[in-house]
Amino acid sequence: MLSNFFQIFLLVSPVFLLIILGNFLRRIKVPDVSFWEINDKLCYWVLIPALLFHYISQINLSSEMLYSYSIIIYVGFFIAILTVLILGKLLGYPPERWTSILQGAVRQNAFIALAITGSLFGDEGLKIASIFMLIYVPSINIIIVTTMVMNFGQSKKNASKNEFITVFIELSKNPFILAMIAGLIFSIIQSEKLKVIIDTSGLLGSAALPIMLLTIGAKIKVRDLALTITPIIISNFLKLLALPTIAFFVANYLGLSEIEVVVAVIFAAVPTAVSSHTLARQFGADDQLMTSIITTQVILSFITIPILLAFI
Repeated sequence: MLSNFFQIFLLVSPVFLLIILGNFLRRIKVPDVSFWEINDKLCYWVLIPALLFHYISQINLSSEMLYSYSIIIYVGFFIAILTVLILGKLLGYPPERWTSILQGAVRQNAFIALAITGSLFGDEGLKIASIFMLIYVPSINIIIVTTMVMNFGQSKKNASKNEFITVFIELSKNPFILAMIAGLIFSIIQSEKLKVIIDTSGLLGSAALPIMLLTIGAKIKVRDLALTITPIIISNFLKLLALPTIAFFVANYLGLSEIEVVVAVIFAAVPTAVSSHTLARQFGADDQLMTSIITTQVILSFITIPILLAFI
C-alpha cells in the first residue's frame, strides 16, 4: 500500500506542483496581478470549454452511462447536504455559516479533477471525466444557487422568483454548459467534415489544464486563513473522505469499469471550487470561512487523494 501511495503521489504531483508554482509567482508578483485575472477569464471562456467540447464530441453516450454517473453524483450530493443540514441545526449555525460548509462539502474543483485524470489515464480518462462534468456542472449550480437564494433572498416570493429566473439565464450562458451541448450535437452528427473543428478544439484545450492549475494556485491566499475549527473539519471530512468513499462503493455497486471507478473517486475527492468564495461573498455568506475551507482542502488533498487512490 505504501509503495502504491508513493507511485500515485509521483504521478499526480505535477498537478499540485503547478498549483504551488502559481501561488509562488503571484506572491513575487511575476507577472503582475492582472495577468492572473486575464488567464482566469481565458480558461473560463475559451480553453476549458474547448477541452470539454473536444472530448464530449468524440463520446458515444449511452443512457446507461448517464444513469450510472448521475447516481454516483446525486447519492453523494444527497448524503452531504443532509449531513450539513442536520449538523448545522444541531450546532446552531446560521445560514451564513452552514451554506459555506455545504459549498465546501459538495462543490468540486473540476479543473484539478481533469488534470489528475489526464495524468493517470490520458485521453480515455478525460473522456470519462468530461461526462461527469456534463452531469455535474448544471446540477451543482442549480443546487447551490437555489440554496443561496432560498436562504439569502430579500423578499422570499418576488425577489426569489426573479433570482431563480436569473439563475436559469446565467446557466444558459455558462460557457461550460454551452460547450458540452455543442459537443453532444457533434457526437451525434459524427461527420468527417467536422473533424477539423474537433482537432482545433483539442489543440486549444491542451493549453487549458496547465494554465488553469497555475491560476488556481495564484488565487489561493494562505494569509487569509481563519481557523474556525469545527466547520472546517465538517466540510473537509465530507469532501475529502466521505464523498470519495461513497463514490467508490456506489460505482462498484453499479458495476463500472476500473477506470470509471477511479475517475468517480477523483471527482469526489478533489477540493472544492475556488469560485465558492465568490458565491459566498455575493450572497452574504461567511466568505472568510469559505476561504479557509478552500485553502485547507487544497493543502490536505495533496495527501488525501494519493492515499484514497492507493486503496482502490
